[in-house]
Amino acid sequence: MAVSTYCRGCSAHYNIIAGKAAPNKADSRDPFNSLKERHNKPKARATEETKGGTPPSENPFYKKTQDPAPIPRKRTVPPSSALVRKVAENTGFFQNKASPRNVKCFECAREHQAPSEASSTLCPACGAYISLKDFDIKDNWNSRIQTRGNVTIQKKATVTGITIHCHDLFVHGNLTGGVDCSGDFVLRSHGKIMGKVYCKRLIIEKKAQVEFSNPVHCEDAVIDGDVTGNFTCTGKLHLKKKATLNGDIIVATMTVEEGARHNGRISIGQ
Repeated sequence: MAVSTYCRGCSAHYNIIAGKAAPNKADSRDPFNSLKERHNKPKARATEETKGGTPPSENPFYKKTQDPAPIPRKRTVPPSSALVRKVAENTGFFQNKASPRNVKCFECAREHQAPSEASSTLCPACGAYISLKDFDIKDNWNSRIQTRGNVTIQKKATVTGITIHCHDLFVHGNLTGGVDCSGDFVLRSHGKIMGKVYCKRLIIEKKAQVEFSNPVHCEDAVIDGDVTGNFTCTGKLHLKKKATLNGDIIVATMTVEEGARHNGRISIGQ
């Protein structure tokens, strides 16, 4: 009654017609086995011979390809620190760090260094508070100024009735009070200073006309204008060629350029 069967030897499927085997042309093998064989059979790489072309060994233009050789890395020599710093400064990568400033205490006169970016500091000797604030005066001013920052008196400003305690003082306007500077005291205008003057270095620029009512105490002085007053310099007094000084001076050393004038007594080396 069977109409089909499988061969026990080759597993081929065939039909039974009139008691005789008739192979199935549509699928002569088990479809599942066929799929397994197809899946497990390794794929053959297409070559010139399978494509019907000239074998590689007989092709004169054929060049056997090899794996590329590794590219050797070029050893980099680290640049010197000076070169790195120079390039960084030119490119603006970092700015030069400002040097610390010298600060003189108001209470004990002890000098110490503080960062240039600081707005205040404490004296390491007595613990006193020291302000490092800068002042830029543009109008009338009569309030107390006590700082180790810099003070600038603009051209149209007037400061009266006070003594300015600061580091550097630049006067373009009118100042009638006193001065106590731990740095430079620069005068670029006309005026009469009624208070006492103490500074590290006094600079009176060209064409300035200044009168001091009290003696001026400084370490060094550079005069290039018209000045009236008595000076005590523990260092060097320099009179430039346009300078005119009327008053007594006590100096350690003195330099007078040709054309400078002085009227008064001189004590040198005391």
